[in-house]
Amino acid sequence: MMSQKGDMNRIAGFLIIVMIIFPQAEIFAQEVILPLPGNPVAKDYYQNKTLKKSSGEIIVELPVTDDFSASLVEPDQHIWSDRHAFINHSLSVNPLTIGVATLDAVDYDGSIYPHAVFDPNTFIADYLTSHPINLNYPASDSVYLSFFYQPQGRGEPPEPKDSLIVQFYNVESGKWNTVWQIPGTTLHDFKQVMIAVTDTIYLQNGFRFRFKNLASLAQSNDYPDFRGNVDHWNIDYVKLDRLRSIHDTIHRDVAFTEPVPSILKNLESLPWKHFQAAYNTSLKPLLSIRYQNNDTITRNVTRSLHIRDLLSNVSVEPGQPTAQDLPPQEDTVVSFSYVYPFDFDKNDRGLFKFTASLRTDIFDNKNNDTVSRIQVFKDYYAYDDGTAEFGYGIRGQGSKQGKVALKYNFFQPDLLAGIDAYFNQIYDSLNLYYYFRWMVWDDNQGIPGSVIYEDSNSRRPVYSDSLNSFIRFGFSEPVPVSGTIYVGWVQTNEYLLNIGLDINSKPSYPALFYNIGSGWNSSIAPGIIMLRPYIYTDPSYTRSVETPDPPIIFPNPAKEIIYLDLPERNLSGNTFVEIFDLNGRLVLKRELSGPEINVSSLETGLYLIRLHQGTELFYSKLLISK
Repeated sequence: MMSQKGDMNRIAGFLIIVMIIFPQAEIFAQEVILPLPGNPVAKDYYQNKTLKKSSGEIIVELPVTDDFSASLVEPDQHIWSDRHAFINHSLSVNPLTIGVATLDAVDYDGSIYPHAVFDPNTFIADYLTSHPINLNYPASDSVYLSFFYQPQGRGEPPEPKDSLIVQFYNVESGKWNTVWQIPGTTLHDFKQVMIAVTDTIYLQNGFRFRFKNLASLAQSNDYPDFRGNVDHWNIDYVKLDRLRSIHDTIHRDVAFTEPVPSILKNLESLPWKHFQAAYNTSLKPLLSIRYQNNDTITRNVTRSLHIRDLLSNVSVEPGQPTAQDLPPQEDTVVSFSYVYPFDFDKNDRGLFKFTASLRTDIFDNKNNDTVSRIQVFKDYYAYDDGTAEFGYGIRGQGSKQGKVALKYNFFQPDLLAGIDAYFNQIYDSLNLYYYFRWMVWDDNQGIPGSVIYEDSNSRRPVYSDSLNSFIRFGFSEPVPVSGTIYVGWVQTNEYLLNIGLDINSKPSYPALFYNIGSGWNSSIAPGIIMLRPYIYTDPSYTRSVETPDPPIIFPNPAKEIIYLDLPERNLSGNTFVEIFDLNGRLVLKRELSGPEINVSSLETGLYLIRLHQGTELFYSKLLISK
């Protein structure tokens, strides 16, 4: 099997980084990367789901097979009787098929177990338990349980005492017996385990098996926010069946192993109205997705791509399906060439569903031969995929007034209205009492340069009450920006703000920087923080106070004269107008005596108009075209 060694080495290298920046007694200011304090995906899922009790005992017949591709978050309730394991597409490295079951230190609802203990002690954390199974077969039928496991994945490595355990249920005694156990270690490729079920105490109707893990929270009295979700184990391709042998290790299945990626180079999303300007340079010419042949023979696989505009319900299948022979135990990447007629004038946003499919043999698992994603274009730029695997920040002596900046390249000049941010809720919600100010910088040869904007008032982290949902922080006024800018914060405490860190996404160029007093440094974090600058649009612009309706400007675009109208207001008396260019320079200011303004002195370009009427401020955009 071809292994994605670069990916494996990057995660292993990340472990070294974590060890370096996780000292028990932190003295000097530095970057810090922390495990999540819980599982926000699971928490949101179960908060919005009514858990139903089974109407009766389920008896499952052989074969029992699950590669965890058919569900997300919750284990398949046709096979599993509990919900502690987290089913996901993001926490494993080089899985056999898309989807794994992850056991860690938090309960099904994303919260740390109330009986959790600190290192060096351990506690029983997650279970993944089968329903009762009819295993009333003779020992000569050679029943085997097989599965693949991987420690750490894209999470936190379990310590040697943090074991993964398999237990069988004795129907007659009602006791669980341990039949396999392995100590924690650092990341390695998935390994397969074969366990023979030969004892007659298990070969009965009502047999069950389960996985469980022992975990321990990090001991850190100085920094309680270390106490997060830890000790990750990934499980893949569980199979229980008869007429097997110790050598029955092959799974005749061709499957996708990763989700559909973004169609954009480096970005997950950008504003819809910027996409037309970015189209020729930011769109990937090919959409590449990895799939794998887990069989022992060469398999011929037909691949196809389907695109649907979710707003207009128009579907396109770009190009013809292609076929390729894939040797046994190897993986490959299918690269779809596609052209889609994006209509940039049709809506104020874009939502497109990209679905990739494999046409495989009839005996293949059909849950893992189709993957899809929804490509979103709204009003923001984003590197991250919307899911935090870790937390990021700076802290320690000297981190007061420390700064963090994230680079973005704007494809056209616009007005920056604020920042969408995702903060992790840490132990005892401590970061709710840490203060910071948002900042925007221009570019100085690849690092943050002069300050374009800084909050006048301090902010605090705000938590969202829904799944990986961002909080929108509006600026006091729109900020004219163009080209390369940096958005971020200056903190007023020596404590970690704990912004979400997505380690599945990272641009091909240095984008994350920090400054703890000695100048700007490129971050060593193995991912990207979850900060998204959003542009000014009249319906969605958010300020700390209620925003009045924007003035009406006509004509717009204009050449020499414009007329202003504020609905239900008189423009005469105590009304001033200011016009700024995209560099933030005031180019025109006057008191209004009526709706007419002469703008003939302005050059072609985009401008910000700010009206003062008493204590109220009104904003709008003006385009001069000559």
